[in-house]
Amino acid sequence: MTDSQTYEFSDLDGIACNTEVNIQIPTPTQAIRLRTRVIGVDPQLSVILALGTDKNWQHATEFITQGQSVVIRIIKSDEPEATVLAFRSNITKLLNSAGRWLVIDYPKALQKVALRQHSRIPIKVESSMRAAPLKEGGESAEAKPLAHGHLTDISIKGGAFICKKTDRLIKDGNNLLQVKIMPEMETISIPVTIRNVLEVESDKTHNQYGFELDSPQSEAELFVQKVILNHLLQ
Repeated sequence: MTDSQTYEFSDLDGIACNTEVNIQIPTPTQAIRLRTRVIGVDPQLSVILALGTDKNWQHATEFITQGQSVVIRIIKSDEPEATVLAFRSNITKLLNSAGRWLVIDYPKALQKVALRQHSRIPIKVESSMRAAPLKEGGESAEAKPLAHGHLTDISIKGGAFICKKTDRLIKDGNNLLQVKIMPEMETISIPVTIRNVLEVESDKTHNQYGFELDSPQSEAELFVQKVILNHLLQ
């Protein structure tokens, strides 16, 4: 193994036991999403996960078989700058003798993104902007989105949203950014303030709206983590 390979997989090899894992299993109809935890990693051989028992796992039983392809996403949060890891692999075997374990082939390639506070991560995720909810006691925000578009980058501080030009999104305006993680998962949202509006050079009918996240850092981190997990290996 070369030094570069050692460095590339060091975050995976050093993952802590009980770290949360998101598993995506492709099916002929709709991908299945499961949550579990890390049991351990045998470098260059396998990744060992806990075999779940909840209703989602029970519904997925027929697809949890040897050779089944999977997408694994992990947030390594036991460090100052959380790292999101993602890779494609296959199920090697199910073990029930030593414990309820799901053994995954060690990946040949690994995608890794560090959630640094100030660096923006290029993505492409469908999203929408809504009017910000009024203060307690006021009327609700509009039911329909102000604009549909997609995020082109994101960080814990802010990001960029591209959509068709509209006079409903203005500089210093307060809005609610919404992202639908998956059809079967929840829609997440976070308050934002638009800080700049730029015309998209490649398409004069669209604008890029740069925004700041208006929420405590812990909430911003959780939102960004979910968005990036959704983006990686779509």
